Amino acid sequence: MNIITLDDLNGRLLDGLEFCAATYALFESVRSTPEGIERLRLRSGNTEKRLLEELFPICRYVQTYYRPGRYISVRWINGSQSFDAELHQKGDYISQGYYKAIVYLEATCAMHEHEHWIWKLLGQGRGVYAPEGIRKEKGKPVESEPVVFSNLEHVSGFAPIVASAIQRKAQIIYPEGTSLVVECYLNSLYTPEEWRILAENVESLLSAVPFQEVLLVDGATERATPLALRRSY
Repeated sequence: MNIITLDDLNGRLLDGLEFCAATYALFESVRSTPEGIERLRLRSGNTEKRLLEELFPICRYVQTYYRPGRYISVRWINGSQSFDAELHQKGDYISQGYYKAIVYLEATCAMHEHEHWIWKLLGQGRGVYAPEGIRKEKGKPVESEPVVFSNLEHVSGFAPIVASAIQRKAQIIYPEGTSLVVECYLNSLYTPEEWRILAENVESLLSAVPFQEVLLVDGATERATPLALRRSY
């Protein structure tokens, strides 16, 4: 399949693994163009923004759950509807009632408010540290200064950011059977144990959500963890 634009994906029902391959082909197509890397880093256009903030998280969801007995097809819709993708599922897990045949998926990102400055400074060829170290003073260039975290301070500071991203999405009315995938742009490199603690901290900050499930994703390491959250109806 020759995927070169978002229109080539929009509204087409594709097997989940084929959808992932097509998404990555589009990514490589953008990346190989002049200034493509910088455009991706800065999300400077609609294609780059959709790729990184919708298509990539959808791929991560598919790669987490696609397996024998649960075959997932994806119809991504580039529109103003309340969800990003319609998922069609088939296989024994569906025929025996473990999962619904048609469900929906919404994607969102969780990041520090200064994360975009990290992207811009990297685009200028400058060294950067954690987003907490961004310093902005009137009349002076933005600087990134080293940050020292004590114990699990970076984790406890980032958990509310993730919880807030989920809560914002929870205010929207979705079709029945909608799941949420949250792409995390972390404020440091997390060990597996720190990632586990982050997920637990986020769970403790949320009472109930309207989603069928919430999948937390670390784009840097490809970790993916479903959150144990009570569902609101």
